[in-house]
Amino acid sequence: MSSPIVIHLQRPYASEEEYLARERFSIEAKSMLLIDQPALPLDTAIVFDVTLENGQKPIRAEAKVVGYVEPQGEHPGGLRVRFRRFGAATKAFIDRAVNGASAPLVPVVAAAAPLDMKAEVALAGDLVHAPAAIANNSANDADETSGIHRKTATAVAAPANREALLARLRGRRIG
Repeated sequence: MSSPIVIHLQRPYASEEEYLARERFSIEAKSMLLIDQPALPLDTAIVFDVTLENGQKPIRAEAKVVGYVEPQGEHPGGLRVRFRRFGAATKAFIDRAVNGASAPLVPVVAAAAPLDMKAEVALAGDLVHAPAAIANNSANDADETSGIHRKTATAVAAPANREALLARLRGRRIG
C-alpha cells in the first residue's frame, strides 16, 4: 500500500466561527468537501489539515477519496473525502459544525454540577493535596478541548490479608 497524499488547506478566515459561518456546508459527520482541490482517484488515502489565517488548525484528519463535486451555485466544488481517523479536537470541531453550535461544547459532566473537592494522592503513607488546577475539575474540564479528562486519585487501603497475599506471590516466584 502506498503512503497517503498530504494536503494542506489554507482557508482565508480569521477565526473558527468565521470559517463555520462561511463553509459549514462543506463539513458533515463522516465526510468533508475539500474546497478547490483537484480530483484524485477513488479510494486514494490522504492526510490533510485545514489552517486558518490566525494559524489555527481546526481539522487534522486521515481520509479516503470518495468523489469529486462540481461547483453548484454559490457553493464551490472540490474533493469529497470520507474521514478515517482524527483526534478529539477535530471531532469536537466537526460536532460543532454538524450541530450548528457556535461555541465549543461543554462536557456534560462539568455542566451537571460543579465539583468542590480536593484531590488527594497517597505518597509514602501521607496524604498530599494536588494543585488547585487539577483539584477543581469543573474549571479544568471546561477548558479542556482534547476530550481527555484527568481522574482524581484517591488513597487505596491495603487489604487486611496483605502479608498472606505477598507470601503467596513470593511462593509462586520460587516454585
